Amino acid sequence: MIAVLKKKWNNLETLEQKLFWIIHVIFTVVSFSGALITVVEDVSNLAELMCFIDFVICILVALFVMRTSLYSVGFFLLIFFYTAVSTPLLFFLCSGVDSAMPYYMLVGPFLSSFISNRKIRFTSAVLTMLVGVTLYVLAWFFPHLLMPPPSKGIVYLDFSANFVLVGGAIFFICSFAINAYVRERVQRERLVAKLDYLSKHDDLTELYNRRFVIQYLENIVWHSRDRYYMFMFTIDDLKALGDSFGHVVADHIVCNVAHALWETVNEGVGECGARYGEETFLFIMAADSDVDAFMRADAFREKISGFIWNNTPDVRISISGGIVPCRDENEFDRERLLKKVDALLDGFKSRGKNQVRIFMDVG
Repeated sequence: MIAVLKKKWNNLETLEQKLFWIIHVIFTVVSFSGALITVVEDVSNLAELMCFIDFVICILVALFVMRTSLYSVGFFLLIFFYTAVSTPLLFFLCSGVDSAMPYYMLVGPFLSSFISNRKIRFTSAVLTMLVGVTLYVLAWFFPHLLMPPPSKGIVYLDFSANFVLVGGAIFFICSFAINAYVRERVQRERLVAKLDYLSKHDDLTELYNRRFVIQYLENIVWHSRDRYYMFMFTIDDLKALGDSFGHVVADHIVCNVAHALWETVNEGVGECGARYGEETFLFIMAADSDVDAFMRADAFREKISGFIWNNTPDVRISISGGIVPCRDENEFDRERLLKKVDALLDGFKSRGKNQVRIFMDVG
């Protein structure tokens, strides 16, 4: 039984659905307990009957919601019956303000606040408050409509028992609502963070992706472009390696090159590494001079050439790339500069592999 209830609870999709069932269970327990208290106090047979009818209505509303999944309507039906039918009768049968009924009259507006449908929520709140005010006015002008108050001891017993019931119910409902809201907010923040991460990173290598690096050029590099260089490089003959050794090996090569790039990038000085294409990477490096940029890029090339593959010792990889300084006064458009370095890379491929060239070297 517990396993079935737990499964049904986990299948609830929204906060409103979970709140409905928590409130409904508490409301049902309070109604049943209120009926027992009325029996003990021996107020009147009609009051006892009304309390048990409240309990039955709770069961019927639960069956209605289970069948239709109309949670806002279920909330409204429960509150409407309680406010417009049950509360007025019990108010007069239980001696009005000489009983704990004022506690229960606050329940209607309180429960109305949990209805997600805005129109139904405000309609329910206004209705419950109008009924409450009407009952107080009638009791004021027509006191003979009220049942005679019970003994002082019964009144205090009624206030004490119902204060615990209603106060406890409000406490548990509010506690659950706050905890549920916090959990849902944390889950939403984690989901947003995960989606944000996926939108900026390459699925295979977890380096930044092409979209992010283009935005990075615009938002960061372009404001201090004199100190930055773009080193675009490609893994030589990656497709041939994939055909010879399998795509798993090719992916492994890409990931290892990506990891080496990640280790080389110094984000503290504004550098960025990204996977720009299937076998192409872009390293935005900060360097003091053209020579410094070339030496760093060539050292990275040598690092890749020195990779040893234990599982496939016959594999030898290399990279070829080109460097373009971001300070080029003739290139104020990042898109044009990217196209230039891309074209430069294609030109380098025709001149040989396993090499790095800088833009000024190309004549």
